[in-house]
Amino acid sequence: MARKKSKPVEESLEVQQRRKRALELRLAGKKQYEIAEIMGLHKSTISSYIQDALADVTREKAEEYLELELQRLDAMLAAIWPDIVSGERGAEWKIDRALAIMDQRAKLTGTYKAAELKAIADARGTVSTETSSMVGRFFDLLEKAYDVDEASADAGDDE
Repeated sequence: MARKKSKPVEESLEVQQRRKRALELRLAGKKQYEIAEIMGLHKSTISSYIQDALADVTREKAEEYLELELQRLDAMLAAIWPDIVSGERGAEWKIDRALAIMDQRAKLTGTYKAAELKAIADARGTVSTETSSMVGRFFDLLEKAYDVDEASADAGDDE
């Protein structure tokens, strides 16, 4: 039987480095066609590199990335929120941006999926105890978080 030909170690290392670079550029916000131009490769190659690199990312790294993205979204919202609540003239566009930020955050945290599951469960009327418990706990946590944010806002009004 013929032996499978293997690539030289240097070639494999080079591919891994290109995958890493492609993923870094994508995480920095570059589009795939931009990465392809920067790296001098075809867009489909970049797409493959990014998919392969993401497949190699551990759950821990994914959680770190999620946390970083949530922090970025929170910082963006915090930057425009004072103008929105003060009713600053000309800040109407910031409301749209705030809604987009909130939408992205809800997608990342799975809020929409939980609400969808609860609505389906309520519509069906019969829900497994486990599902009911999970969804119920989620909404209890959301309610507590909202109460804490509301209390903080009220405390800030007193000052």
